[in-house]
This record gives sequence, C-alpha cells and structure tokens, in this order.
Amino acid sequence: MSHHPIRTLLLAGSAVIAAVSALAFQSSQNSILHTTRASDSDLEITGLVAGLEPGQSAWIRRADLLKLPQTRATISDDPDYPGPPLHVSGVTFETLAAAIHPLPQSDLIDALCTDRYRAHFPAQYIAQHHPILVLTIEGKPLDIWSKQAHQYDPTPYVVMYPHFVPAFKVLSHEDRPQLPDNLIRLNYSTQASTFGAIEPHGTFPPNSPEQIGFTIAKQNCLRCHFMGEYGGTKSGRDWRSLSTWAREQPAFFKRYVHNPQAVDPHAHMEGSPEYDDATLSALAAYFRTFTATGPSTSIKEPTH
Repeated sequence: MSHHPIRTLLLAGSAVIAAVSALAFQSSQNSILHTTRASDSDLEITGLVAGLEPGQSAWIRRADLLKLPQTRATISDDPDYPGPPLHVSGVTFETLAAAIHPLPQSDLIDALCTDRYRAHFPAQYIAQHHPILVLTIEGKPLDIWSKQAHQYDPTPYVVMYPHFVPAFKVLSHEDRPQLPDNLIRLNYSTQASTFGAIEPHGTFPPNSPEQIGFTIAKQNCLRCHFMGEYGGTKSGRDWRSLSTWAREQPAFFKRYVHNPQAVDPHAHMEGSPEYDDATLSALAAYFRTFTATGPSTSIKEPTH
C-alpha cells in the first residue's frame, strides 16, 4: 500500500503535537492530572483548576491518588455504614488541592455522583471537617471490601470524616456531613456563583426565616434539587417546583420535607424528622421567594 508522504508527515506531526501538549499540561502544573480518561476508576476534575480551560475535564488515576500522602482514620459515626468501626485510608481534600492546584478564587467543591447527587463543600467546611476521599476500607479497595463485607459498593469513590462535629446550628437544622458515594467528579468553583444562584429573591435581614431557610437549603436541598446549572438533578425537580409547592401547598411541603415516606411510601428522598415547625416554616418561607404571588394554581403532588 502506498502512502502520501505529506499526509503521513502531517498525521505524524499532529500526533507529536498532541503528545507534547498532554505532557506540557502535566509538567507545567507538576500535577497528577491527565488529559484523557484511562479507566472507570479515574476521578474527573473540572472547573477552576490551573491548566484547565472552561468546560475542559482532566482525570486523576487511582494509582496516582495512592501515591499522595494518605490519611488513616477509624470511622464509627457514618450513618451510611452502621455497625463495627471501619478503618479507612485516603486523601484529604486539602492534600488533593496541593496536588492539582485549584485557582485562588475557587472556594467551593461540588462532588457529582453517578445518580446525579451533588454534595457541596465550601472552603470553610473543608477546613473545619477535613473530608477524606476514601481509597481503601479495611486495607482493601472499595469494590473488594464491599464484596467481602456484603455491603453496598460505593465505588469509585466515597467521602468520609475522621469524626464529624457540627460547626453550626440554625433552629433545628444542624451542620451535616456531606456524604457522597459513587463519586465520579470534583468540580472546583465559587460560592458566589453557586450559592448566588439560589439566594432568596428579595431583601431580608440576616435572622429572617428567608435567610435561615437559605442556610438550610444550601446544605440540604441543593444536593438533589437544582436551579439552572447549579445543584443536583437526582430528584428531577428544580427550585421553582419546590417554590410552587411551598407557596401553594405549604402544609404538604412541610410534611414532605419532614417525612417523605409518610406522604408517599415510595419516596426516595431522605427525611428530616428532627426539623421542628419553625425550621420547616423557615424553609418554606425561603422557597416562596422564587415564585411571584398571584392567583392560586392547581399543582400535582409528587408521586415518587
């Protein structure tokens, strides 16, 4: 078979340029980021990270994560894993940041899971709680441990805490551990963009029900519900749907948040049975700010 010499040279040159670009991407940042995905266990990185263009992804190999300084902890208070204490090891978010170099303006990480759940980790939350990206449980990779322990498989990654101590409380909402599992991506962004998208519509004093509800929604509701591009899409219901329920059917809204399964036995949403009426009312007041007042409309209660 004959080859066109110029075409051959162009193809070879393109391959060399691509290879050099990939090497430059890594060496310029002295990081563990790769421009291509090699395995399902690679952790995707997006957002405000040195060397990444807007919309670009990079990946970290599990083997590279294991080369970073490891934190070991005994986990005895994780609600997702009741039973005997678990001995885990992994990489703290602080250690990971030192390896991949987020841009200075990044003060928020959101962790996307396979079911479109998104946990949010503000910078102050990371500094207070030191979340660990877990790589081994009882000395074994997560998938092997889960098979041997006959427990749910949280692969490729899960987040745990050495010992979670709540840092704040508003009404009956207490600071909660963000516990994503089946985690596939970390996105580095800003609180101004993410939380700014869900600020209550209107002007309200700091201790008003609307502002208290905002504090709760940032940590609780944004995991599974979304406003535009921000938040999780696990539930399939956006901020305005929640606002409509809070405005048109406040009693239903509060019952559902308090105990979804009491309203619908097939509901997947995690309840908040510790929320008292003042807390539920604050959350409803916050969500009502996203829909204008007007004639009452008929809305359908969720069936799942």
